[in-house]
Amino acid sequence: TLAPLPGLHGLRVPKVTHPTDIHRIAELAPGLPLYPLLESALAVEHAYALATAHPAVRGIALGEADLRADLGVRDDSALDWARGRVVVAARAAALPPPAQSVHPDIGDLEALAAGCARGRTLGFFGRAAIHPRQLPVIERAYLPTPEEVDAAREVVAAAGSGAGAQALPDGRFVDAAVVAGAHRVLALAARTA
Repeated sequence: TLAPLPGLHGLRVPKVTHPTDIHRIAELAPGLPLYPLLESALAVEHAYALATAHPAVRGIALGEADLRADLGVRDDSALDWARGRVVVAARAAALPPPAQSVHPDIGDLEALAAGCARGRTLGFFGRAAIHPRQLPVIERAYLPTPEEVDAAREVVAAAGSGAGAQALPDGRFVDAAVVAGAHRVLALAARTA
């Protein structure tokens, strides 16, 4: 199946299911960054291979409506395994955390907020939107809460410049990865302040 590639004067790009597809697409649009949407069971199975197939790949994400149809599932939680797979594949390929797929019901902002909260717990960062009214809900869901910012400040302050694993005054154990995560929270909070 072919899909149009916006802004490239009718250039049509095949759906991605295998790493060789990435090379063909890169030849069609040399120099453009690629963000494959994984829309089938086969594409999800090849998630890491697709994420690392070509230097032009800058990120991957799920196309949930098509994947839901391919799998024949109706319950949203049935896609959690595929969501986790895409998050792990992206991070293993040193790509940024993926954005969630769109929430197609523009009138149900409560379900959008719940879906964003679930996506955030699975490791997604942000969400594609199909209507401007969805943007504030998505932003609130993905920005650190005041409590998360306070906790991050506490970790950074307590860890100081010490290297390696350490115990914080309250007994929590932190290592370099936890401190790096705290720095990411603070950097995100600073960008939105």
